[in-house]
Amino acid sequence: MNSRLKSIYSTLEARRLDGLLVSLPANISYLTEAQTRDSYLLVSKKQNIYFTDSRYTEEANKFLNNNAMLKECNGSVFARIAESILSLKLKNAGIEERYLPLAEFNKIKEYSKGKFNLIPTHSIVEDKRMIKDATEIAKLRKAAQITASALEYIKRFLAPGIKEIEVAAELERFMRYQGASGASFDIIVASGPNSSQPHHLSGERRLRNNEPVLIDFGADYQGYKSDLTRVLFLGKINVLVRKVYDIVLKAQEAAIKKIAPGAEMAEIDRVARSYIAKKGYAKHFTHNLGHGYGLEVHEDPRISGNEASAVRPGMTFTVEPGVYLPGKFGIRIEDMVLVTVKGCEVLSGAINK
Repeated sequence: MNSRLKSIYSTLEARRLDGLLVSLPANISYLTEAQTRDSYLLVSKKQNIYFTDSRYTEEANKFLNNNAMLKECNGSVFARIAESILSLKLKNAGIEERYLPLAEFNKIKEYSKGKFNLIPTHSIVEDKRMIKDATEIAKLRKAAQITASALEYIKRFLAPGIKEIEVAAELERFMRYQGASGASFDIIVASGPNSSQPHHLSGERRLRNNEPVLIDFGADYQGYKSDLTRVLFLGKINVLVRKVYDIVLKAQEAAIKKIAPGAEMAEIDRVARSYIAKKGYAKHFTHNLGHGYGLEVHEDPRISGNEASAVRPGMTFTVEPGVYLPGKFGIRIEDMVLVTVKGCEVLSGAINK
């Protein structure tokens, strides 16, 4: 049995739980060390059980090994889950309260016949996912490399007249040819005034000369995600755009210098935010400084002014200050960092900054 599954047992014991029903796909993938689909995982000291249907049993048999018993469910998966909890005599079974829909909870409860309790829990698996092991870091490096190559490629593709959605499609096509299974999220290509919307939906607008093009994208490599934002330019860069770009870049550099084991997440956020505020753009930096990335493109930790926790070696998160001037333009520069024993490594390097 793998060490990730074993590490859950002590947490369950501390929370007085006999088992945990895992329903978030990323958590199931983490615990089984495989890319999983349409499944549930029951974790307990007595037995781990992986539930899926006949579409996926062949692939599940290849990766489960002795980590969990496979249970094929071609009827009600919730009946099978309840039957398994009953047969293992688990009195208090934890559920992931943020990820198990109420309808599914009610179905399992109905099949329980009142013989076991479903206990809401959160962050049992996510807390462990915050620290990446060597295998995970290798996959994240590869995802970052694919993303970097795609950025170099797309610079030669950009030209006035091309639609935002065409740029997004070309980026994903290129990344798939480099080994990615796809983009890690819906690619953002925001040109001109559209770049003032932090999460603009790439659309039909055509790129024009003498305006910025904000591109936020990432690659999914064997389930692990990258996330990178750069602002490229067509034609001349006006004075205000150049000024704001320099402010955002310096804010990011200051925050990255602050990252080391023990540094408070709120303080890392504050360093970038205070620099932008000092330059007069406080109200135009509207989101957290960063977020974790791994099996999900947005996961713990959250780098915000409200997070007092300290960063630890093995954590991976983004650093992405931004300034957005509604109706005019926006600048965001985002990199992926890995916290090391001595400080941090920028996995995305200094690409096009």
